[in-house]
Amino acid sequence: MKFKIALLIIFIYCITLVVKLPAAAVVDWLPRNVAKVNNVTGTIWHGQAQSISINTKTKFENVQWDIKPMSLLSLTLEAAVSFNNGPDAMSGKGVVAYNMSGVSASNVILDITSEQLMHYLPRRLPGTLQGDFSVVIKEFKQGQPYCQQLDGNILWQNAKTLSQYGDINLGQPTADLGCAQGNVSAFVSQESDQLVTNLDIVLGKNAIYELNGEIQGTDKLAPKIADALNWIGPKNTAGATTLTYTGKL
Repeated sequence: MKFKIALLIIFIYCITLVVKLPAAAVVDWLPRNVAKVNNVTGTIWHGQAQSISINTKTKFENVQWDIKPMSLLSLTLEAAVSFNNGPDAMSGKGVVAYNMSGVSASNVILDITSEQLMHYLPRRLPGTLQGDFSVVIKEFKQGQPYCQQLDGNILWQNAKTLSQYGDINLGQPTADLGCAQGNVSAFVSQESDQLVTNLDIVLGKNAIYELNGEIQGTDKLAPKIADALNWIGPKNTAGATTLTYTGKL
């Protein structure tokens, strides 16, 4: 009987240590090449970090997390996370989880300006973007090659492009995100007094993408850009330029 009581006391003591384990202690165990974490407070279950840098481009500030202990009963690590890089800067929040099936997420909201987005793009654009992006991911489950489930949308507010050929007012383009046989799909629609666009985009294995759709300019479109629409694809019966591309990101 005394032995069982001793085991129970040891078990409770160990649980207490884990629950109160400082997050800073866990950070010290992370390999230096994974991430740089600064000014960590709280515990591994509920804590904050002043900043987390993944690489020279990606940095999250004012990060907070709240791990849900009950999720561990189903062998899943689930946490509500948020970050805020400051006024008029990138911010986000949502619920992320990890188990043997991979990563999943729900109720994710990410806000980012065009200027910041261009900083993360793998290729330099032949112009400048203006406006703010809002990304909402209602549900995501990892799969092969990318997803098992994806339900979300992207809104580009006050969208404009600036280039040496002229400026384009794009209005408020939207993209509905989905998952098709493991590939990421997006239906993009845009309408303004200068341009109307409808595109179907699929991102497949090895970052190969397929783009199909049409784009039509109005008489308010800059002349050089209107001329460019004549050679990027054939015209259909409605006078819109038909787009069909395959490439690699």
